[in-house]
Amino acid sequence: MRTYSHLVFDIDGTLIDTVKIHMISLERVLREYWGEDAKLPDLRFSFGIPGGAAMEALKLPDPAEAHKRWEREYLSCAKESPGQLFPGMEETLEKLSGREVHLGLITSKTRSEYEADFRDRELGGYFDCVVTSSDTRKGKPFPDPMLEYLKRTGAEPGEVLYLGDSVHDMACARDAGVDHGLVLWGSLMPDGIEATYRLEKPEEILGFVKGTDV
Repeated sequence: MRTYSHLVFDIDGTLIDTVKIHMISLERVLREYWGEDAKLPDLRFSFGIPGGAAMEALKLPDPAEAHKRWEREYLSCAKESPGQLFPGMEETLEKLSGREVHLGLITSKTRSEYEADFRDRELGGYFDCVVTSSDTRKGKPFPDPMLEYLKRTGAEPGEVLYLGDSVHDMACARDAGVDHGLVLWGSLMPDGIEATYRLEKPEEILGFVKGTDV
């Protein structure tokens, strides 16, 4: 197994279990548009892409306004019941801290969603660089977020490993020339997703960094 000098993480489904928050908040918004008794489609596709793109895919009459409503609903749900770090993730981040590796985040969250869901956990100090959907014109699955990370940090693609839970994460990294690891502990639809690596548990991340004990 090779090692990397940059480990970059997705947030939802990778670091934090936010499935319940995501689904409840999105369902609430859709019922505002379609009615309480409406039969909702399979919404798993919406994980890992920017909220605006999800609203467009759902063909809502004003996707931008629908995204704003979803963001407000999401923040409300996150305040009521914050998502939890996946088991073993905090210990893994602690072991990575101070090692010969830079840690980063690339997320489809907006900056305000990131602030509400992540920085308030006092874990932001682990990460040198954070790229949100507010920072690029195109979000995942396009390579723009990863290219922005490379630009900000000066890292070469071969020095970076991106860890995420969705096909959109893998496409973002792949099209930027970056290796990518699919984390199975948070992936809702892992079958058929191509990835450089497939990880069963957070502790396996340590094997990609020099000077850590797995």
